[in-house]
Amino acid sequence: MLKRMSTGDRFVSPLANEFYFYEAARADERGSYTSSGNDVTTWDGNLRLNWIKQTGGHVINLVAGSNIRTDRSDARFFTAIGFPNDRFTSIGFAKGYAENAKPSSSLSESRLLGVFSSVNYSFKNRYLLDGTVRIDGSSLFGANNRTAPFGSFGVGWNIDKEDWFNVPQVSQLRLRFTTGLTGSVQFAPFMAQTTYSYDQNNWYSSGLGAYVNTYGNSGLSWQKTSNMDWGLDLGLFRDRIFLSARIYRKLTRDILTDISIAPSTGFSTYKDNLGDMENNGFEVNLRTNLVQDKNWTVGLMGNFARNTNKIVKISNSLKSYNQRADEAQQGEDLKAVPLLRYNEGQSIYAIYAVPSLGIDPENGKEVFVKRDGSLTYEWDARDITVVGENTPKLEGSFGTTLRYKQLMVVAFFQTRFGGDMYNQTLVDRVENADPRYNVDRRVLEQKWQQPGDIAFYKNIADLGTTRVSSRFVMPDNLINFSSLNLTYDVEPRLVSRLSLTGLRLGITANDLARWSSVRVERGIDYPFARNISITLQAIF
Repeated sequence: MLKRMSTGDRFVSPLANEFYFYEAARADERGSYTSSGNDVTTWDGNLRLNWIKQTGGHVINLVAGSNIRTDRSDARFFTAIGFPNDRFTSIGFAKGYAENAKPSSSLSESRLLGVFSSVNYSFKNRYLLDGTVRIDGSSLFGANNRTAPFGSFGVGWNIDKEDWFNVPQVSQLRLRFTTGLTGSVQFAPFMAQTTYSYDQNNWYSSGLGAYVNTYGNSGLSWQKTSNMDWGLDLGLFRDRIFLSARIYRKLTRDILTDISIAPSTGFSTYKDNLGDMENNGFEVNLRTNLVQDKNWTVGLMGNFARNTNKIVKISNSLKSYNQRADEAQQGEDLKAVPLLRYNEGQSIYAIYAVPSLGIDPENGKEVFVKRDGSLTYEWDARDITVVGENTPKLEGSFGTTLRYKQLMVVAFFQTRFGGDMYNQTLVDRVENADPRYNVDRRVLEQKWQQPGDIAFYKNIADLGTTRVSSRFVMPDNLINFSSLNLTYDVEPRLVSRLSLTGLRLGITANDLARWSSVRVERGIDYPFARNISITLQAIF
């Protein structure tokens, strides 16, 4: 059992700036005191039976059990106003509640019950087998879909343990395969049921009034993911070189997400199962110790991956969303921003825009490509199609560890390449910038100005807003020097003279350099900073 209680209190002085413009009639409403509390109780019980049998080279391990979990959260909240001065901070000095305000509370509770059974088998550590079957039930789902079966199965073969395998350079060689079906529960308890809230401002002869608080979906079912994974582990020269590689396929059915609905219903979104998605990819991990002796250590590491996803099936809800996205794209607010769409056979990271051939040197207008292949100067939302994908063909990290006696250097890099990005910075800061004001110099130097100009940007005299176009889809290749760590351990003889057991000097730097195929502005939403820290660690 886990019991967690939290409280919060916040006092705002009546002299605070937020009350400065209160008129004299509201002088006694200045100052506020907010009090909140949350009582969380979690019951988590597990029952497990284990049986192990070992005979000869055979090892069998059987496990069966059950688990039950209950989560309950009881939260309370209220705000009082009106304090005579900033010295009377006790809640008892408050005048009362704000107009039409009152205390509020919320209560949520969920339960999960599961039973499972698993078996593990190995023969002389050569052949490995694992299998698990379980059934889970959760109160979060609709009444007809609360339980679901899951399972997994895996086999492994340690080839290096075979009697006939005699390759001294190979210290480890393992083949493995796993498959299974998993589920997820990641939403609030009330999403599958329509809930109501009492309205204390409406009293009727029959009792207290109520209104619909959440729009529940009784047909909500588990999001299930089936996995297939093939792997290889290879160690060479006593694992001085180690390679681990895997190829996987994931198919997720009944994806859970929020669906936007008409405001006239009284709700903005509700949960629904939207369709199926397939992910395919591979991962490669490489670790090497090229040199390792008393004075020198030289090591390299790398981790690289590629993942592609494809929408296999979408629901009617997503088809309606795509229609609304097309309508929003024709409006004034979002006409220059690529909107996400869901289409079967396409990636969820696809970039949607109207194909473009660039700026016509004769008149400075953009040339668009219609769906039938014809050319036009007129932008049409019906021509929007996939023009790129914001998924790299390969991404990962690599680094090195260098040591010479007491000095150690550790450097890490991050990289990605082969993907695309929509350069919104160029759209907002250059293409759609008004040259009559303070603007980027490219607005005056690189826009089309007269017939014959070969320019990337439209006519400088065109002050209209450019709509989403493939002209701003650019290759996204990046190498980022993410961290550098230097440490030096002072020699033991000098350390002992200082009556210490250890003394280490260190310098750590983050985000030192960045090489990218696309120049982007950094630090617009949050200040960008390169951090360098110096440490001194002494052990007495």
